[in-house]
Amino acid sequence: MRGTLTILLLTLLLITGCSSKRYFEPKEVAGAISFDGDLPAPIVDVLREGATLENGMFISEDGLEPHRLPKGYLFIKKSDGKYIAASKCGALDLLDTQSGERLYHKEFSMKSVVGANIQGSILALVFDDNSLMAIDTDSDRVIYQSDQKPAIAVDTKIANPYFLGRLIIFPTLDGKLIVVDPRNGRELRRLVAGSGKEFNNIIFLKVIDENLIAATPNRVIAVSPDYTSTLDLEISDLLYVGGRVYILTKDGRIVLTDGNLRVLKTRKYPFAHFTGAIYGEYIYIIEKEGYIIAVDRDLRASNIFEFPTSVTDYIFAAGDKVFYDDKYFQLNRLTK
Repeated sequence: MRGTLTILLLTLLLITGCSSKRYFEPKEVAGAISFDGDLPAPIVDVLREGATLENGMFISEDGLEPHRLPKGYLFIKKSDGKYIAASKCGALDLLDTQSGERLYHKEFSMKSVVGANIQGSILALVFDDNSLMAIDTDSDRVIYQSDQKPAIAVDTKIANPYFLGRLIIFPTLDGKLIVVDPRNGRELRRLVAGSGKEFNNIIFLKVIDENLIAATPNRVIAVSPDYTSTLDLEISDLLYVGGRVYILTKDGRIVLTDGNLRVLKTRKYPFAHFTGAIYGEYIYIIEKEGYIIAVDRDLRASNIFEFPTSVTDYIFAAGDKVFYDDKYFQLNRLTK
């Protein structure tokens, strides 16, 4: 009898545990939206600044591009008149944005590129084993190389290296920012941005008005000539708009701060799971259960619209469009 009672109690606990899972259910919905058009093929890969389609076409921050990548390649970034693409087998290509022709090709052994940027002839790379490299593509010469501690697991929103004047800021997969002078291959500064043991890679990196803002899935750091500030949160994504930082947390909050990370306002959407964000006149946030939240930049008011489907796979936002699977939606319709 005691064994039967134990099994019954365990069964009840399991049922209760499953039924206690909560989902975002807005009290008011301003309307339902539909997709505006189709993509040539479904999205198969999404990184911080681009998405790759099944047929080799790709989406940059400027929208759907007219060219195709070589078979097996994934799009990483559009920069300085070039597309940067890499294969999981260790190859990297630079392609001309006008013609789509290959400008540079490099093969790497036992590692693949997950983050990249280019300025002039200097190509900055982050690899999946958390090693870093800078190459002069004119001479095909490695001018900087460094092996970092391997990362156990990473968030797919991997930030790309950032060029600050003549310097390169490398975001590592274990939560550091490494500033390098490529002219002499010398490391100038190292900042620890993340505090987690896993999923600790840099997912956001930008410098605006002498403010460096970087984030990992568990911390935001702001660095200027006068201060360094940090804010510890469980982060889904981050936007930096007009000197303000909008932090989307994993518990359904939008946290608005100034450039010093002083919290100005917080708005909560209970049980919301944010999957992407973009800004225009408003801040637009895509929620996993199938909603778009449009909130004003002061977080005073918001409207919620039904998305055509729940979000179970890759989503990418660029310009005024949200891309999902093999379709897209144009955000500016929400403000009409």
